Amino acid sequence: MKIGRQLLLLLMVIIVMEGCGNVITEDQLIGGTWLLTNGYEDGEIGGDPVCPPFDGGLEFIDEENVYVIDQEKEFVYRLRESDEGMEISFFNPNGEVDFYTITMENENAFGINGAGVSKFWNCYFEREE
Repeated sequence: MKIGRQLLLLLMVIIVMEGCGNVITEDQLIGGTWLLTNGYEDGEIGGDPVCPPFDGGLEFIDEENVYVIDQEKEFVYRLRESDEGMEISFFNPNGEVDFYTITMENENAFGINGAGVSKFWNCYFEREE
């Protein structure tokens, strides 16, 4: 009976740890230039990227601001957890807001998929330091 409880406890810890591993923080994004290298659909890297405002890349400046290279201006961004996983929102100074799901593939690569008006956008970025 004691082994069964220990096994159950271990299983619960593993499940909780698995869920925590998907959280993305601002600190993971800050530093270097993130260059658009591929498309990203259904968790798969490849194909043509569709990310018009971000074609030139991104530079996450701090916990709130990201420099969008092609636009030559800073946007505000926010990360949050949702039912679909992690989401990132970009707030353009002109008032537009774009929402994406974001998946961190490793410390130097992430993929985003658009939602709403931008639902067909898919991009894979790699960090150049």
